[in-house]
Amino acid sequence: MADGTAILAPAVTRRLVDAFAEHHPAAARAARDRLERLTTRERDVVAGVARGLANAEIARELAMTETTVKAHVCRSLAKLGLANRVQIALLVRDAGQ
Repeated sequence: MADGTAILAPAVTRRLVDAFAEHHPAAARAARDRLERLTTRERDVVAGVARGLANAEIARELAMTETTVKAHVCRSLAKLGLANRVQIALLVRDAGQ
C-alpha cells in the first residue's frame, strides 16, 4: 500500500496462523485453555463472533434470541478478560480454532 503497510490475503494469513500454532504450541494451548472457561453455548457464540458474524446472524444460526447472543458475548468478554469482538476473534485464531 502507499503508506508502507501490507495486506495479506486470508489464505496467507491462515497459513501464518497455522505456522505460529505449530511453532508456539504453548501459546496455542494457553488460548485453548482460556476458551475452556466458557460454557458450551458461550463457545458456540464466540465461534460465530470469530467468523465475523453479527449478533442477529449468530442468533439465527443458533436458534436463540439476539438478546441472548448479546448476553453470551458480554459474559464471554468478561470471563476471558477481553474488551471487544476483535480480541475474541484473535483469541480463537490463536487457539487454532
